[in-house]
Amino acid sequence: MRPDVSQASGRFFDNHQPRAWVGTMQIDSVKRWLSRSLIALTVSAAYLYGYPSATISYGAVDLFHIAAGIVLTFLLVVYVIRLLPDETLLARFGWMLLTAGALLGIVLIKVGTPNRLKLWLFAHIALCVFGTLFVAVSWLSSKGWLGNSVLRRGLGFGALALLTAGITAGIWWTREVGWKNANRISNPLMPPETMNGEGDGPQGKYFPSSAQTKDGRNIPGKYFMQSDACQRCHGDIYKQWDSSAHHFSSFNNQWYRKSVEYMQDVAGVKPSKWCAGCHDPALLFSGMFDTPVKQIEDRPEAKAGLSCLMCHSIIQVKSSMGQGDFVLEYPKLHELAASTNPVIRAVHDFLVRVNPEPHRRTFLKPFMRTQTAEFCSTCHKVHLDVPVNHYRWVRGFNEYDSWQASGVSGQGARSFYYPKSPMTCPDCHMPFVPSKDDGNINGFVHSHQFPGANTAVPFANQDASQLELSQKFLQDNQISVDIFAVSPVGKESKAEAAAKAARPELSSSFAVGEEADLSLPQGPAGEARAITAPLGRVDAAVRRGDDVRVDVVVRTRKVGHFFPGGTVD
Repeated sequence: MRPDVSQASGRFFDNHQPRAWVGTMQIDSVKRWLSRSLIALTVSAAYLYGYPSATISYGAVDLFHIAAGIVLTFLLVVYVIRLLPDETLLARFGWMLLTAGALLGIVLIKVGTPNRLKLWLFAHIALCVFGTLFVAVSWLSSKGWLGNSVLRRGLGFGALALLTAGITAGIWWTREVGWKNANRISNPLMPPETMNGEGDGPQGKYFPSSAQTKDGRNIPGKYFMQSDACQRCHGDIYKQWDSSAHHFSSFNNQWYRKSVEYMQDVAGVKPSKWCAGCHDPALLFSGMFDTPVKQIEDRPEAKAGLSCLMCHSIIQVKSSMGQGDFVLEYPKLHELAASTNPVIRAVHDFLVRVNPEPHRRTFLKPFMRTQTAEFCSTCHKVHLDVPVNHYRWVRGFNEYDSWQASGVSGQGARSFYYPKSPMTCPDCHMPFVPSKDDGNINGFVHSHQFPGANTAVPFANQDASQLELSQKFLQDNQISVDIFAVSPVGKESKAEAAAKAARPELSSSFAVGEEADLSLPQGPAGEARAITAPLGRVDAAVRRGDDVRVDVVVRTRKVGHFFPGGTVD
C-alpha cells in the first residue's frame, strides 16, 4: 500500500519539530547562553574588583562586563519564569538572586556607583556571588560530582561555600590592604648630608627643588592647565579652588612674581627652581623654567598656579623633610578626560561614573587621606642651602614641625593644652562644606578654598567671597592676647645682652616657641627679680619714668602651629 500523501508530507517534509520539542530546545539554548554569560561575568567581575587600574585594557573589560551583564539580564527577565519549573529548589533560589542582582546592575549602569551608592554596589556583588554559588552547586550536584547522599552533598556545598569565601576574601585583600599600605610616607634612616643629596641632585633638571617625576621625563605644561576638566564632576570643588591661594601661587600672584624676578636678578635662574617645585608646576615640569621668568611670566602656563592636577598627581612623598620632596606621575589617560572629542569624553565620563575606582586611585592616594599632615609638609616646610643662597643651610618656613611638636597633633609631649582629639591640617584649612559633587561623603566635601591667613591675594583679586572667608577664619577666636605680668628692669650689661642674643631659638623656624630658652626676669647676678602677676587678679602700680618689663602671652587657641606662620624670608 502506498502511504497517504498528505500524511507523508506532514511527517517527512515539515521542518518544524513538535511545539514541546521547540520549547525544550529554546530552554537548553538559553541555559547555555546563561552559563557562558555567567562564567564571563564572574571572571571579569573578579578582575574588575580586585585589580582596578586606569588602563585601556581595564576599561575594555569594564565595557565587556557591562555588555555581558545586559545580555544576562535580558535572558533572565525573558526566560526566568520558564526556566524555574525544571530546576532544583537551590537553583531556583540562585536564579532569583541572580535576576535581582542583574536588575540592580542595570540600575547602577544608569546612576553610577559614587560613594553615596556604595552599599548598592555591594548589594549587587553579594546577590550575584550567592546566586552564582547556588546555581553552581545545583549544577555540580546534577552531574553527580558532589555525591549521592545528602551528607556528601551538604559537605560539598560547605566546601564550595568556603572556597567562594576564600576567593572573595583574597580579592578583597588584593584590592584594599595592599593599596592602603602602598607608598606610605616615612622618613629615611638618615637625611642627606647636603642639599646635593636631595631630589635628582645637582645634575637633575628640577634641582634645587627636591621634586621628581616617576619616569624622569618632563610633563606637558598643558596638563597642569586642565583643571576645568575636573569641574564636570566636581563643580563645587573647582569653584572653591578657583578662588584659593593655591590657584594664585604662581605668576598670577604679584608678590610672588616680584620675589622670583628679584631672586633671578640676584642669583640666576637655576636657584629659583627651588621655588618652582611647589609654585610653578606648569613651568618647571615642562622645562619652560629654564628660561628667565621675565620672558615667560605672561604665558598661560605661568598663571596656572597650583592646580588640581598638581597635588592629585603626586604618587609618593618621600619624607616629611619638605622642600618639594615628592614624585609626580603623568597619567596618559587624562588626555581622554580633557579631550575635545565629545565621543571620547563621553565614554571616559561614563566609565568613571559606572566604576570610579580607577579614577580615584589615580588621583587620590591613601596618604592624601591618612597622612594629611605629612602630605602637606612636602611644600609647607622648606630650607635653603648653598645651591640656593650661596651661603649655608637656613630654615625657610616650617608649619609641619611646629604642628607636630604641639598638643594639637597628639604627638607633642610638652604642651599645656590639648584638644579633645588630635587634629591635622584639613581639620582647619579644609573643613567639610555641603556639596552634591560626585565623590561627596554624606553630602559634604573638604573645602578647597583653603581658608588661612592670606587676605592680601583675595583683596588684590577683588574676590569678596574669598576675602570674607579669610577674615571670618582669622576672627574665629584663633588666638588670645593676655598682658600677664609687670616687673622692674635694671640696667643691662653688655655681657647680659650678648648672652641673650646667643640663646638658641626653635630650630624648626625663626619664631620663638616652646623649645626656646624661657626664664623669669633676672638681676645682674642671676637673682630673680620682683614680678607682679597675674595682672587682673593682683594690682600693679608703676611710676612715670620707671623702666618696666611687661610680659605678654599670645596663646594659639585654634592654631596648630606657630602664629604667625608662613614664609619668613
